[in-house]
Amino acid sequence: MIYITGDTHRDFNRLCKNNFNNDDMVIILGDAGINYFLNEEDEELKEYLNNLNIKLFCIQGNHEERPENIPTYKEVTMFDGKVFIEDKFPNLIFAKNGEVYSIDDKKVLVIGGAYSVDKYYRMVYGYQWFKDEQLNDKEKEEILEKYKGKHVDIILSHTCPLKYEPTEVFMSGIDQNKIDKSMEEFLNKILENVDCDKWYCGHYHTEKQIDKLEFMFGRIKVFNKDEYYPKYNKDGYEIIRDYCKQDDIYRNNDVCCPKCKGNNIIIQKGNGEYIYGLDEIAIICNDCKKVYGFSDVKYRPNCPREL
Repeated sequence: MIYITGDTHRDFNRLCKNNFNNDDMVIILGDAGINYFLNEEDEELKEYLNNLNIKLFCIQGNHEERPENIPTYKEVTMFDGKVFIEDKFPNLIFAKNGEVYSIDDKKVLVIGGAYSVDKYYRMVYGYQWFKDEQLNDKEKEEILEKYKGKHVDIILSHTCPLKYEPTEVFMSGIDQNKIDKSMEEFLNKILENVDCDKWYCGHYHTEKQIDKLEFMFGRIKVFNKDEYYPKYNKDGYEIIRDYCKQDDIYRNNDVCCPKCKGNNIIIQKGNGEYIYGLDEIAIICNDCKKVYGFSDVKYRPNCPREL
C-alpha cells in the first residue's frame, strides 16, 4: 500500500504508531529532515528508519540538503524515473526534481524546494540553512518546457502555487513583502500550463483542500484516495475525524457520546505536548464502536494533529 503525509522534520512518531510493512511506502512531501545535520546524527536517524521495515519516498523541502549534493548518494532508476539512494539505506528514497514517476499506476510529477521565511534568523544564529533550497532558474525553465501542455495524473510539491497560499497560517511578525515567492510564482505557471487531476503539497503545516490541491501535514492518507490512515483504532473501532466540537459531548452536565448520547464512553487524550488547554482529542464510544474526533482542539504552532 502507498501512503502520503506532510513534513516530518525528523519526527517519525506517526509512522511508528502504525503497522506498516516492507511492501508499504510513505510519500513525505518535503522537510523529512533525514539529511539535515549532515553528520553522525543523520546516520543514526537513517539506521533507525531502516529498521522500521517501510519505504520512504521523500520530496525535497527547504530545511534539508539535496541528496545530489551528498557524496554517498547515487542516482538510480526506480518507478520509471531517476531517484537518489544510499547503498546502506535502500528504503530511504529521494525524488529528483522534475521527474515523472509511475506510482500506483499514476503519472506523478515531483517539484520540490521552497524558500525559508526564517532564512536570516538561521544564518545569524547558526542553524542549518541550505543554499539550494529552491529550484534555480534553469531548473524551473527546463521543467516548464518539458511538461508544458501535457497531462500528468498527480503533482507532488513542497510548497504551493501562489494562487493558493494559505495566508491564514503565515507566521506573525514576518513582512511578507520581503519573502522570496519565486517558487510559488513558478508553481503558478505549472498550474496554468500542466494539466493534472490532483496536487499534494506540504510546507505550511496545515491541512485543507482547495480545488484539486491538498495541503498535508501530520496526518497520513492512502495515496490518491480521500481516506485517512489508520481507519480503525487498536480495538477495531472506526475513527471519525473532526466529527464534533469538544462542547458537543456534554448533555445535562454529563459527558456522553455525541452520536448515540450514551455514556458507555472513554475520553481519548493527546500526548500533553502539542495542545493548548484541554488535551482531549476524541470520545471513544463502546456502544457505537467508533472514535469521534474533536474538530476544535487547539494545537500549538507547527504541531501535527494526533488523530
